Amino acid sequence: MNDTALLAPFDDEVVRGVAGTNSVDEEQLRSALADHQRTMRENPGVEDLVYEWRKRFDDAVLHRTPETFFMAVRETVWEEYGAHLGLDDYLLAAVVAVHQEQVLRETAVDSSTIDENAVALVVSRPSS
Repeated sequence: MNDTALLAPFDDEVVRGVAGTNSVDEEQLRSALADHQRTMRENPGVEDLVYEWRKRFDDAVLHRTPETFFMAVRETVWEEYGAHLGLDDYLLAAVVAVHQEQVLRETAVDSSTIDENAVALVVSRPSS
């Protein structure tokens, strides 16, 4: 599976902007975003993760399309991914910022309904 498919839910403008704002190398950020998407697909799988998050968190699914889930999860989910992927704090913050910005730009998501204790997470669904 190539990085282009894994990065499909993210606008290039968002990734570029977050990289610049956070002083993170853009290619390193893209690689971390792709690694995160790959990890969710491979272990335990997108549908299983979304099911688990729906059980654990209120209003976890903000919106879904055939290609993407727009989620609201707790910060601990991101902390676990950061540790699992070996991301330093700066790179993890940039990855989270890309997800957050992408959700805010999704017109089908009413960002005012996102719980103040929630953090955005975009999940790319594998094509059949």
